[in-house]
Amino acid sequence: MAKEILIIESEGLITGLLGNSLLRKGYDISVLGHDEALKRSRRHKASLVLLEAPPSAAEAAETCRFLRDATTAPVIALTESCAELEPIDGVECLIKPVVFRELLKAVEAALRRRRRPGRRKPSVLRCGNLTLDLKNHSLRKGKRRYRLTPKEFLLLRVFMKNPGKVLTHRVLMKSVWNTDFLDDLRTLYVHVSWIRHKIEEKPDQPLYLRTVRGVGYRFESKP
Repeated sequence: MAKEILIIESEGLITGLLGNSLLRKGYDISVLGHDEALKRSRRHKASLVLLEAPPSAAEAAETCRFLRDATTAPVIALTESCAELEPIDGVECLIKPVVFRELLKAVEAALRRRRRPGRRKPSVLRCGNLTLDLKNHSLRKGKRRYRLTPKEFLLLRVFMKNPGKVLTHRVLMKSVWNTDFLDDLRTLYVHVSWIRHKIEEKPDQPLYLRTVRGVGYRFESKP
């Protein structure tokens, strides 16, 4: 029996990226709009839910919490901000724009985890000699441990969950501060500087957290 994947979207983003590939791989696909999904998602016995999250962070979080109550299937949410969604158990967050290979990789990994019940969501992120504790919001570099401010934690979590990917100023401001205001980026610059002083041997010559001039930053998992 083919596994069903429930796609919830408003603009055809997910179907356009992945629909034909999933059908070729033998999956059954159901596509619902957001309003329809809130009424009908409990009827679907989906193995996975792919959600194009609403633009409002509060609405996106509300939708994800509803889906966690409506189905036991894991949820992959495509969104501009992960800050409100990542604490929700069973929800994986991908930052837009998402490319085909990244989304397909996340789908296949989620379905593999689905076939292995009892596997818990990781409690730490590791890159090189850095370990970010997702429960206690602390950072360990080798044997040294640092406490992080709430925004430092959110910012470093975004970086460590997206190693090697260029994250724009807009994506970072939306994910951590939930704002599209880009006229003043001093808050972002200051927090990046604080993080560099914790993770880099030479903060003025960063190896982990690289500046992409005029665009944003790229986090290297193996400096």
